Amino acid sequence: MVLLILRPSLRGSTVRSTSGITQRDGNGSSLRERLTSRSSRSFLPWPWRNGSRSSAAKWVMRSSPNDAKPSKAKLGRGLVVTFVSLAVVVALTTTLVLPPSFGLIAFGLQWGFFLLQGWPQRSEKLYDASGSLTHLSIILAGLLHDPVRSPRQILLSIFAIVWCTRLGTFLFNRISQDSKDSRFTELKEEFWSFSIAWNLQVLWVFLLELPVMLVNTSPQPPTGLWDVLGWSLWCSGFLLEAVADGQKFAFRGDPSNRGRFITTGLWRYSRHPNYFGEILMWVGLCTSFTSCVSSTAQLLAWISPAFNALLLIYVSGVPLLEKAGAKKWGQEPEYRHYMENTSCIVPWLPAPEYPSNKSEAGSGV
Repeated sequence: MVLLILRPSLRGSTVRSTSGITQRDGNGSSLRERLTSRSSRSFLPWPWRNGSRSSAAKWVMRSSPNDAKPSKAKLGRGLVVTFVSLAVVVALTTTLVLPPSFGLIAFGLQWGFFLLQGWPQRSEKLYDASGSLTHLSIILAGLLHDPVRSPRQILLSIFAIVWCTRLGTFLFNRISQDSKDSRFTELKEEFWSFSIAWNLQVLWVFLLELPVMLVNTSPQPPTGLWDVLGWSLWCSGFLLEAVADGQKFAFRGDPSNRGRFITTGLWRYSRHPNYFGEILMWVGLCTSFTSCVSSTAQLLAWISPAFNALLLIYVSGVPLLEKAGAKKWGQEPEYRHYMENTSCIVPWLPAPEYPSNKSEAGSGV
């Protein structure tokens, strides 16, 4: 029965023998021979083995006529990122004496979404939503760690929940409207290259939530100045990001702006004001957690805002968006003027008005 499920097209070609039932394909090769053939690659999650499609892989993924055998380089990168992600999570869990459940939640949810929806559908539609769900699950797991919660623990957890809910909803609405995310166009062509995005999201969630996980598993001193400063930074960053995203969403939703780039509102002072707001929020959370630091190791919580800034500025945020923007508007003098004269992240003085620019166009992919 299992063999018939793996290859329904073989149901009409059953041959009986003294040793049992053998399935044969149109070339006369038995399914048993193909499944038991010696191949060190038979376990890998793509539909090829020694240059031909593996029947046993049918249930793992959906193949298409244009699929190609993954390159060793992409396989290597995918495995390295998987190993590094796992190693970092295990090392931090051990060093900071965190409950293992945090890491299990992060890997379990991300790989679950990847294997059940992302890879079979070659889709990034639930990528951001799965990240928000993973954030939320880790936050709730931290809140449930102890029956008694301090005001700091509750407030920082609420901040993190509000952030991940707002961001997840916004990104899901955007991908639903646009149907695709240009960041994944090349990545999702192969299993291991696509897995890199999901493993990076494991790291992103785990590292970003370090101050929240630590605050929910640490002794709680009274509220102090660091808390007030941290909460103020978080509120300022949240407002900045929400306004910037809202302005961009409204700009792109206006039919008269089709094919144009935004330079109005906060985008006049920064090419990526929403990223600055997000960085500020996590600096605020970590600042508040500083009140609870009881060992040098817990200062590793500052990896959270540092890693987030690194990703946004050098990896998955600014580089990809500005590459797409250059491809679309790079030949326009107004766009080049905006890019050369506007701060990348930190809001600063706006670019001088372009002499021949009679519109309110600007940057934002």
